[in-house]
Amino acid sequence: MRKLCSLVVGTLLSAICSHAALAQRSIHGTVTDVESGAPVNAVRVTVKGTSIGTYTGADGRFNINVPNGAVTLDVRRIGYQPATVPVAADQNEVAVKIKADVMQLSQEVITGQATSVARRNLANDVAVVKAEDLTHTHTPTLENALQGKVAGAVVTANSGAPGGGLQVRMRGVTSIFGNSQPLYVIDGLPVANTTINNGLNAVSSAGAGMNASSQDNGVNRIADLNPDDIENIEILKGPSAAAIYGSQAANGVVVITTKHGTSGKPRFALTQRFGTHELEHKLGARHFTQAEAEDFASAYGIDAATVDAWYQQTGGFEDYEQEVYGDKSLSYESNLSLSGGTDATQYFVSGLAMHDNGIMRGTGYDKQSVRANLTQLVGSKLQVKVNTNLVHSLTKRGISNNDNVNVTPYFVFAQTPSFFPLRNPDGSYNSNPFISSHSNPLQTAALLQVPEDNFRFIGSVNAKYSVFTSSTQSLDATMDLGIDHYTYKSNIYSPAALFYEPVDGLPGTATDLTGTETRAPIALTLKHAYTPSPDGFQATTSAGLRRGYDNLAITNVVTQDLLTGQHNIDRGSATNVFENRQPVRTLAVFGQEEVLMFNQRLYLSGGILGQRSTNNADVNKLFYYPKVSGSYRFPELGPFTEFKLRAAYGETGNEPVYGNKFTSLNGVTYDGQNGLQIGGTLADPNLHPEREKEIEVGLDFGMLDSRIAFSGSVYQKTNSDLLLQQRLAPTTGYAVRIFNGGEIRNRGVELSLTGFPVQSKELTWESHATFTKNVGKVTQLPVPAFRPPNSFGFAYGSGFIEQGHSPSQIYGINADGDPVQMGDYEPKFTVGFSNQFTVGPFRLYGLIDWRHGGDVVDITQNVYDELGTAPDVAASTDRVTRFHNGESVYIQDASFVKLRELTLSYQLPETLVHSVFGGVASGVRAELSGRNLKTWTSYPGLDPEVSNFGNQNINRSQDLAPFPPSRSFFFTLAVDF
Repeated sequence: MRKLCSLVVGTLLSAICSHAALAQRSIHGTVTDVESGAPVNAVRVTVKGTSIGTYTGADGRFNINVPNGAVTLDVRRIGYQPATVPVAADQNEVAVKIKADVMQLSQEVITGQATSVARRNLANDVAVVKAEDLTHTHTPTLENALQGKVAGAVVTANSGAPGGGLQVRMRGVTSIFGNSQPLYVIDGLPVANTTINNGLNAVSSAGAGMNASSQDNGVNRIADLNPDDIENIEILKGPSAAAIYGSQAANGVVVITTKHGTSGKPRFALTQRFGTHELEHKLGARHFTQAEAEDFASAYGIDAATVDAWYQQTGGFEDYEQEVYGDKSLSYESNLSLSGGTDATQYFVSGLAMHDNGIMRGTGYDKQSVRANLTQLVGSKLQVKVNTNLVHSLTKRGISNNDNVNVTPYFVFAQTPSFFPLRNPDGSYNSNPFISSHSNPLQTAALLQVPEDNFRFIGSVNAKYSVFTSSTQSLDATMDLGIDHYTYKSNIYSPAALFYEPVDGLPGTATDLTGTETRAPIALTLKHAYTPSPDGFQATTSAGLRRGYDNLAITNVVTQDLLTGQHNIDRGSATNVFENRQPVRTLAVFGQEEVLMFNQRLYLSGGILGQRSTNNADVNKLFYYPKVSGSYRFPELGPFTEFKLRAAYGETGNEPVYGNKFTSLNGVTYDGQNGLQIGGTLADPNLHPEREKEIEVGLDFGMLDSRIAFSGSVYQKTNSDLLLQQRLAPTTGYAVRIFNGGEIRNRGVELSLTGFPVQSKELTWESHATFTKNVGKVTQLPVPAFRPPNSFGFAYGSGFIEQGHSPSQIYGINADGDPVQMGDYEPKFTVGFSNQFTVGPFRLYGLIDWRHGGDVVDITQNVYDELGTAPDVAASTDRVTRFHNGESVYIQDASFVKLRELTLSYQLPETLVHSVFGGVASGVRAELSGRNLKTWTSYPGLDPEVSNFGNQNINRSQDLAPFPPSRSFFFTLAVDF
């Protein structure tokens, strides 16, 4: 490793130092918008036929060193039409004007392991998110930055806790018991997005036993990425686009390309953000009169004199929410990057240091990241790209979500009258007499330690060798390999001094949870391109194989009854050990043919992938996933500058969850000897992947000289051979059998409209809107209708899998006492609406996220109602009465409109920049931004996005004392050198 680091550093330094010696002459230029005249930032300017290039700064200016003689510059930027600019041998200044193209026709979009096609010919609806769309505001994780920006993708924050924890769901519910997350691919490397729950269940007892539970408010590992390192994201939403990834792509694929350097002088960029987070919404609490307080406390055997003293101390009301969630301490983010290179070597290096302070005292999220991407040309035929990323994160999420021992803050708030003082004037904490655990949330926040420490390395190599090239043909061989490894540590410490600890007779709890995961895939691809004429017939043939390796191992040690003051797990009298190992191997072979005909108007593509996996019962059997697609474009058709019809069909799969194919064995002790006995699960010997088939048709067009772009798609996706559980008779010796059967159908429509309603020298207005509607239905179910796991029953509201109905429906009990469908957590439709206004050096950007429909089971409100502490006393009494009469009143509409992002930026004048920075900086931008500033909703809970059980397909949207959402305010200073 030391030799490798020395080699990389040496190569970078050599590239930086040698560039000036290689350059012959310098060209200075500006790139502006042809309509508005405004400077265009981040435009790539390259010398045609070479790898020499650079980017424009915030002022649209660029400098590039080129060989002597006449040259041609290629000018490209996503969202603009490419331009070719000839530069004479004696010319040193150039002014380039480029035209906005919201259809992004020239952008290359991935179609295979080593193939791509221009968007103008693309036959699938693939969403592309640009780098600048990810960094309008400070976002702790990549998934946060995607919310409200992609048609067909519903991105939901399961909790407001720092550090992420979101679910990305594309085109509806795709499985019942299978994997629910999309596949993430970074620079060609499929990476882990596993959620390892931190083991808080040892304290909360939310799930059975002491081991980690899905109710522990876990973080999925895609949170480790730095959004500022990303060049663009391509989202393959359905099987017709994602079939190239086989049985890993049932939930869509997120293809991420990170930033790389271009040849040219070194370019530095520094972004510094400072800000704060604050509680966005409160539930509130009941205000008691003194007489009501005395009456309430008397039920707990508390005398009037004590109540009167408390009442005087608190003034009759203590805002528990503000006390526990009122931390507005400073948060910050520092990003520094360096890029540049020579003709043969290009580099990009970045560093991140971030601290997000949590609104709950003692919580927060820290992340440090270093990335080094290197592109090296070896000779004239071999190009090697090396991408490395080292990440460390420390997450402190506190305690939240469901618990069965009354320690989660909002469950404690609900049982504690607002006149009771949690803390005395001397700072000491009061034991809570209104709750069986005696829990005090201020003491819990101060003493409970829940750190999650994670170190991760992601490294990939892409080597492309040109076997031969002629005027009409080429053959390339590509190898993609990489490693993704992380080590996750969670050490929970709940000291005996906490009021709730002695209640179970084992005061003091400590855990030591270690999780490691390693992925090491490799892919080999041959690509043959046949181009007899540039605008005529073109054919691209590709074939190859891909091997996957994934090994996940988790060990959790839980100790109770700790010696006073001891944190170590070997200092307790009651110890439990839990272990989980999941090795998975896959092998896939694939082939694909792509054809362009009729002056690049007709595009046809077909391919097939065969894949086997050790998660299947037959580890040697290949399961095949075909795809076909086509598109036809009509350039300059009537009022349309571009009009395209497209259609696609594809299949993917969803592998069985690790261990599904095994009949379980449980450990037992008999007569003092360790042994094994058959467990409760029986696996089917024919267990295989779920099968997903989709047909998609759509159209794309541009109008008004490409100032308006529209994309529309309709699809039908059928998921068959679902992984199901069948209950067995007790006489069999098993409880359930896991097998393939059943079918879910999703139908939907996705619309996207982008344009420049106004484009002038005084004002530029860019607008983008997305619309998504999906309707799911269980069309086949070979088992009786059932409530899924993690269900609290119809009395509150529960998921219910039933043939002929939505897989996301919520069943409850109506006023007549009958169990019926009373809601659905799937929104009826979602809308994203963003606008950006540019006036001179000022830019105003805003994003609205609207979800209409969708329901939540609000159990948090029920707890307040039952204990008589809800702020709306009369209404809560009515809800409790109806609930006790058997009616499910806590299934509630979770429609909302959120102001997701708002940013006002100012580009400092060039004269001021030069005077302050002495000519070193090429551009400086100052910004004020906010995120989740306002939510308009009728939902009475903390957040309509909530999901107690984290990332899962079904029975989501359960509200049980979540970590509340926060809004953020940040000031940003971005400097380019």
